[in-house]
Amino acid sequence: RIQDVNPFVSVHLFQEEFTSETALRILRDTQPWDVVVDGSDNFPTKYLINDSCEILGIPWVYSAILGFEGQISVFNFKGGPTYRDLLPTPPDPGAIPSCAEGGVLGVLPGVMGVMQATEVIKILLGKESGLLSGRVLVYDALQMKFLDVSLQKNASREPITELIDYQGFCAGPKTAVASIVGTSMSSNDSSGLANSGVSRVMDEAENDNSSEISTADLDNFHCIEPKECVDRLLSGWSPWVLDVRLLSEHQIVALPFTDKVVPHREVHLDSIPKSGPILVYCKGGVRGKKACRRLIELGVDPKRLHNLTGGIMKWQTDVDSSLPR
Repeated sequence: RIQDVNPFVSVHLFQEEFTSETALRILRDTQPWDVVVDGSDNFPTKYLINDSCEILGIPWVYSAILGFEGQISVFNFKGGPTYRDLLPTPPDPGAIPSCAEGGVLGVLPGVMGVMQATEVIKILLGKESGLLSGRVLVYDALQMKFLDVSLQKNASREPITELIDYQGFCAGPKTAVASIVGTSMSSNDSSGLANSGVSRVMDEAENDNSSEISTADLDNFHCIEPKECVDRLLSGWSPWVLDVRLLSEHQIVALPFTDKVVPHREVHLDSIPKSGPILVYCKGGVRGKKACRRLIELGVDPKRLHNLTGGIMKWQTDVDSSLPR
């Protein structure tokens, strides 16, 4: 289709995944690319792009979207800041909903894509003035506003010299969001660009409230596999079922016997019945665990709580493949 529009464009197709094993070879190809454009929607791929480009010395144009908001920057341009200066480590798995889960304004990918294309053309033409290197441009489509935030390179960060297991890396500890010039990024506030007039940053972490209850006590709830859950349901088990995802996620796909939908950070005693077993589920099991811990903090007996291991994704795989994905 690209050549239908412009037959003078040379298109190289790679019939393989972009992984730690293939990334450097793909980006080198016959010779290193002049610029890489990010069209990904997940943290592992963004870190992989960033680290590959840093190793090969290639600039890349980043973008992220969620809801009514998008952000864009140019990373690794002539030694400038990289994605790891914006987000040194990834957020907890499941803490940030994907576009499919949280929703995205239909025109937003086009808007951000056009801006990315603009930055690519400027790089290719050598027009460095005004390039989004060392800056993050945030677009709020709902308020029709732009916010331009400076980004500093962390001089003490060790340079990237090799690629790692990015799926494992992004399943690790909570993020420590980097300092952005003129922006307070402490873990006790709403974090970063959100405090500068934007309600949500696409790649920021959302920290849980601290707890005075020990981790052992908080994790003293039941974890139940989807197949085991089905067996117990068929045997007469009748739990009250709580979906702790966003309502927009529930509307896409849900267990048909769900009793209530309450996002995991908003669960409280009024969200559940006063007695009887409770089956808690989310997308992948992580937010379900957090909801169970929160309910235990509020005084709910851990023995009443059953978190669905692997969430609705594992239910789709193990029990009902006909559910929408």
